[in-house]
Amino acid sequence: MRTIYLFLFTATLALTGCEKDSGSMEEREERDPNVISGQKFMEEGNFDAAIEEFKRALEQEPMMARPHLDLALIFQQHKINYIHALYHYDRYLELRPNAEKADFINNQKHKVAQALANTFINNSPDVKKVVQERNTLIQQNNELKRQLAAALRNAPAPTAKTQQTAAPTTTEPSVTKTVPKSATPAVEAQTVSKGSRHHVYHVVSGDTLSKISTKFYGDSGKYDIIYEANKDMMRNPGDLKVGQTIVIPIIGN
Repeated sequence: MRTIYLFLFTATLALTGCEKDSGSMEEREERDPNVISGQKFMEEGNFDAAIEEFKRALEQEPMMARPHLDLALIFQQHKINYIHALYHYDRYLELRPNAEKADFINNQKHKVAQALANTFINNSPDVKKVVQERNTLIQQNNELKRQLAAALRNAPAPTAKTQQTAAPTTTEPSVTKTVPKSATPAVEAQTVSKGSRHHVYHVVSGDTLSKISTKFYGDSGKYDIIYEANKDMMRNPGDLKVGQTIVIPIIGN
């Protein structure tokens, strides 16, 4: 029994000593001759020699963590090799998961990963081409949206107020629309300002330029007149969207 107690007491002392040593492990590693030599070479700007010293330290003691941190910094900032930098940052965190530097190291890993991604993009013609095409499409889409918004601002849309006050109060003759008898209620709802040379029309479901041409001109073959008047916002005669505002030129009685 006395032998068992002695063994437990010895084991407790050993564990206590290990915990104490663990707290100062980083300091002990920084006093390693190869680590000291490597850090001195880093200060002098001799990074190749510093790399050799840190590697030598790891060969002698593979469980050392500090050399990995110094190697990661060298490969990130001086002897650029982002894959090596990520490896040494990860290896340091594996050996020192509770290190005070963990937040700093994770931040550096994020920066290295971004730099590595940019390197792949810039060095790969195919990937670079895809990124450029994507940026071009985004710019073109934004420009189309701007043009459409400008066209909608310039086109007077019918309102309840303008319809109620449509009757003239002067002795001048009233202005009426020249809408074919075959026009549908959707067309009848449009208004024309005095002296205007266009109708304003809002596209509804099922509309085509041919159908709209029939509504206004009584002739589906005159759809090209409508297309020419609106081609700045239409890629082709079939490019119609529900709710889109277009203008219909007045071509006579």
